[in-house]
Amino acid sequence: MHRSFSLAALAGAAFLAVGASAHAGVAQPGSLLLFPCYDNARGSDTLITVTNESADPQATNIKVEYVYVNAYGCLETNRTRTLTPNDTLTVSTYLDNPNAQRGYLWVFAKDLLGRAIKHDHLIGTAHVAGGGGEDDLEYAPFVFKAGAALAAGALTDLDSDGIRDLNGNEYEPAPEEILFPRFLGQEGGGNAGKELSNSNVSTLVLINLTGGAQFDAIVDFLVYNDNEEVFSAQYQFRCWKKVNLLQISNVFADWFLATTNHAANESIDGSESGWFRIDGNVANSSAASFQDPAVLGALIERIDGSNSAVLPFAVGTQNNGDLLPLGVLGDNGL
Repeated sequence: MHRSFSLAALAGAAFLAVGASAHAGVAQPGSLLLFPCYDNARGSDTLITVTNESADPQATNIKVEYVYVNAYGCLETNRTRTLTPNDTLTVSTYLDNPNAQRGYLWVFAKDLLGRAIKHDHLIGTAHVAGGGGEDDLEYAPFVFKAGAALAAGALTDLDSDGIRDLNGNEYEPAPEEILFPRFLGQEGGGNAGKELSNSNVSTLVLINLTGGAQFDAIVDFLVYNDNEEVFSAQYQFRCWKKVNLLQISNVFADWFLATTNHAANESIDGSESGWFRIDGNVANSSAASFQDPAVLGALIERIDGSNSAVLPFAVGTQNNGDLLPLGVLGDNGL
């Protein structure tokens, strides 16, 4: 089945480098790229581009492994390619992983023997071609450099468990908190509310990085209106979730924000607005529990009929992220 891509419908792109190595707020190349969302459902498709920006003619060709995680059951599908210096490759997730509808993926550098290595020269982007009449959107991945103490080309799987540890030793740690600088008041919710002239529907992609595929994570939200009032909420999910903001809490609803002590002159096109921050609370399986799990996310907004993707800002670091334990005990290694 052929899929078409309309670059004219391209919406905003957001960039984030996780860790302390970013310069002037610009993402740097890394050894592992995490793409928070791919979508093959309802005629959609996602183009994943990975580029090896290393121009060293003496450098050995590298392999890159694509690890797709299916939203349903969090099962993995793996693909491996070879990239030469200055090489770039774009794959269609619909063709590359046709048995999965949606989820997330990461891509990491390997040597020619298939072992994960430090090769901080990977850059990339994702282009989601909307189905069902939705616009396309583009976003950059989360970027993780390999451990600072490792030499170029060194093996990164320090505990030989086959899991990519985001602990500062194998790869850079994940954020302590993630912050989204804006959301618009959502239509609907638990109150009839007012009908808006535009269509504001935002979905939040959440990824639990602690424990693994068998863990349910509870995350805490602090949601601020446009006049610095703060409201709290919690949400529970397993592994990966794409959820409407109103399914998390009515504090995101336009009608609710209008009842708060908001700044009347700060509405956007008649809609209320605010911002929010997310912090992991606990991740549990049937056999283990981890406090303060590492969480990543992305906000996909539909405003006035157009889509955009926003990656969060990061605050702090924590070293308990892993990609991706599959058992109920999680990963207690490095």
